[in-house]
Amino acid sequence: MHPADRHPHIANLQVLNVYRSALRLYRLEPARVAGAALVLMVPPVVLGIGSGRLLDELRDGPLNDRVVLLLVIAVVAGVLSSIGTIVYAGVLDELVGSVVRDDRRPSISEVVHALPIWRLIGADVLVTVLIAPAFALGAIPGFVLLTMLAIVGPVINIEDARPLPATVRSFRLTSRHLWLTMLAVGLPLLVEIGVHHWLLHLREESDVLVEIAISVPMILTVGAFVGLVEVELAYALLARDDGSSVAEVVASTAPPE
Repeated sequence: MHPADRHPHIANLQVLNVYRSALRLYRLEPARVAGAALVLMVPPVVLGIGSGRLLDELRDGPLNDRVVLLLVIAVVAGVLSSIGTIVYAGVLDELVGSVVRDDRRPSISEVVHALPIWRLIGADVLVTVLIAPAFALGAIPGFVLLTMLAIVGPVINIEDARPLPATVRSFRLTSRHLWLTMLAVGLPLLVEIGVHHWLLHLREESDVLVEIAISVPMILTVGAFVGLVEVELAYALLARDDGSSVAEVVASTAPPE
């Protein structure tokens, strides 16, 4: 039996087990998972909702200083939301890693200071550039590639890799277990995308407070779950990739047969 299959904190290569591992970690560390989401993801989302609403009201009017200011605020909100998502994923990476190693749980500030933020931003841009042509070919090839590259961020954080090698490694790891990846990551991603489109539709039928009141719980549930699943899958695949740093840690900490 592979050491990863005996390790109490490494998911088996089964969809439901990956989900259970993600939910177990949420139950184990609810304050860290939900607290980090509140700090890193909710403020830019709320700012984006507010500025988006105001822009919708003013889009048919003249291009005055007020509209330009709102456009700037909307762009800033988008950038902050993207960075917040990247940093949040890094927080989850470190949280899962500390559980696997049975180390002290790092604080959010410690994680933020240690994150290779520019490499993560570069990887985010690289993945966007790669999946754009795939989506141009159709929704299915675009979504498949997006799912296969979902663990690029965790690979960068876990193995201290650069964007391009991490992208290649993510593709290689997930291609070996394509159906597992598509089901484990693809299904929650579809839910997240569906929720996002529903919220855009809701914008036309409700006021800003209702949209915010629905968006925040969605971030703390669907958004957090998607992030945890991606990290759990990354650790599960890396733990079974002999020679990787995760495989070495797992081999030294797994219970004996």
